Amino acid sequence: MSGSQAKTRWIASLSSFVVHLLLLLLLAVWTVVGLGKVRKLSVESGMSDDHGEQVETVEISQSSDADASPASSGADTLSTTTLVAEMPELLDPLSGQTTGQLETLADAIRFAGQTLTSGPTGFVGLSTESRTVENRRAAAARHGGTAASEAAVEAALAYLARHQRNNGSWSMGFDVCGEECTDGCIDLDKKDIAATGLALLCFLGAGHTMHQGEYSDNVSRGVYYLVQNMKFRKDGTQGYWLTEQAAAQMYENGIATLALCESLQMTGDTSLKGPCQAAINYIVAAQHKDGGWGYHPSTPGDLSIVGWQMMALKSASAAGIKVIHETLHLADNFLKREASGPFLYTYRRGKPTASMTAIGNLIRIFRGITLTDGGLMRANDYIAKQGPSRVDSYYNYYATQFMFQMGGERWKNWNLVMRELLVQTQVQQGHMAGSWYTDGELPYPNAGRIYITTMNCLTLEVYYRYLPVYESSTDEFKF
Repeated sequence: MSGSQAKTRWIASLSSFVVHLLLLLLLAVWTVVGLGKVRKLSVESGMSDDHGEQVETVEISQSSDADASPASSGADTLSTTTLVAEMPELLDPLSGQTTGQLETLADAIRFAGQTLTSGPTGFVGLSTESRTVENRRAAAARHGGTAASEAAVEAALAYLARHQRNNGSWSMGFDVCGEECTDGCIDLDKKDIAATGLALLCFLGAGHTMHQGEYSDNVSRGVYYLVQNMKFRKDGTQGYWLTEQAAAQMYENGIATLALCESLQMTGDTSLKGPCQAAINYIVAAQHKDGGWGYHPSTPGDLSIVGWQMMALKSASAAGIKVIHETLHLADNFLKREASGPFLYTYRRGKPTASMTAIGNLIRIFRGITLTDGGLMRANDYIAKQGPSRVDSYYNYYATQFMFQMGGERWKNWNLVMRELLVQTQVQQGHMAGSWYTDGELPYPNAGRIYITTMNCLTLEVYYRYLPVYESSTDEFKF
């Protein structure tokens, strides 16, 4: 063999070695990173094929190792531009029994140990940016929503839109559709202000405002109704919604104020600044000397009612409305007095309840207490052991928000049960499609289909209605 031939064979052998080495390296990367098999997932916007349309088909890289942890399977880099279609260890919402082991398509791991940055009076930076059309789907995917849960939200909004009165309001009493609406709701206290506020919060929570979204007209008419029905003090500095027949005046007033302030917060519409400031001024004036708010203005505090006032104050601050610091400090003192031990909370200084514990600890989070606080962590364990309720939508609403803010494995387990319970119990057909109702088991005698539907809809909007406190990077909610 000549020298030139030997040299040629040597080069060929070296080239073959390099090619094979590269192939082995690629195979190793394929195995370790878990590129696996790429498959297509159809994502639907709306309800079913009869009510919505398929709007997007995306490709998701899925690990071939079903048992790999999120950290080892590259879950942190998975796309969140689509809704979560499957979740692991799906639990039956009523019995709590495992119904199947499903594959994870998006990572819902939450870090619950970051120290929060607070403003001068304790509110942390939050944002409603995740409600926008561009961000809502990604936020739902990142935090545990599914195509089915989003379809349930859309169905609920469609139901609420069908039951809006001509004057822009909603009613707990179902006087819109006559005999088509059932469940004895005609006999309920109508509570128009509360019903209108709750319905508006549902639309706002899904990104629909007076100026954008499919339901912009519904929102505009609802906001107009609230503004037109405000009553003012003689000097015009305080505005409120109080009806003589209302048994829980400050409930309605707090809910309406929150809806109006969120409308301003999301749109910046200057026409709402005056009414929002007047409504906040009234909440400040109606605070009892014990730091709380009761059923009626200036009456001893009730933690359940305090929750709505504090959320209204929080949203108002985000919208640039002046909130007096002393009001917040007094509320902090009230919260301390309502505590039973380091993490339980009571209703009117009675026995601790799960609902009050959820409300009290959620307020503490929004007031800047770090998620590693011992009381919050014990409350997290307590609420997790209680689990979601099949009938108490008020408890579920606040407890879901609290568990969402705490994050971690307990949130994932809670979310699986809560989400599937609501998806499975929503009415699917007929005039009542999109609503919820628990006949004969209501914990509140004056709660009807509109009330339960709005509370359940808001619960399913938890993934994007407010960002988790540790994800916030804005000063929007700082005082």
